[in-house]
Amino acid sequence: MPDARGSADGKLGWMATAPDAAQFLMAIVDVAKRVDANMTERTRIEAERDKEIASFSAASQGLRDYLDRVFAERRELHQGFFTRLDKAIEDRDPETIRACVTGIVEVAKHSPLNNIVELRSVWADPDAVIEI
Repeated sequence: MPDARGSADGKLGWMATAPDAAQFLMAIVDVAKRVDANMTERTRIEAERDKEIASFSAASQGLRDYLDRVFAERRELHQGFFTRLDKAIEDRDPETIRACVTGIVEVAKHSPLNNIVELRSVWADPDAVIEI
């Protein structure tokens, strides 16, 4: 690296030599390469993050659409059961009352969220692969 040299007026100073200048240039080039490599890595990480976010958003939207559809169907099913149940109660029809209550219970048993405990345990497992 640079060395201390005397100047013409006898004061101690430093002057870069050609080999020093070449060494400085190489240091600058090395730093520029590391900066470029870091920027490339950041770009790769950001692209991966964006891909994961898009995947998450698509899965979230798919689940949302599914639950909206399932619960809409169930809402219509429940409304039908309760309408028939009200009519059966009005008509004092125990067989239809029993059938409606059984239907309501069966629909409730098969809720899409019944397995939420299992989903939570899978979600907590860092090695689990969840495909939607």
